Amino acid sequence: MLIHAARGLGKVDELGPRGATLVSMEETEAMAGALALFGLVPIPPGAPAPETLLITFEEPET
Repeated sequence: MLIHAARGLGKVDELGPRGATLVSMEETEAMAGALALFGLVPIPPGAPAPETLLITFEEPET
């Protein structure tokens, strides 16, 4: 998943707006998955933005 996300990001990074038109559906889904994996909170269409956009993870105390 991260390789597909990185390839899509590479297109946008290298080519700007033109690169965004070249990103495949699979790369777009992988980028969304990567953002969720890294803790970004999804906001459904029309919903207000939550106070916190990033979920932080803490190591359990032992």
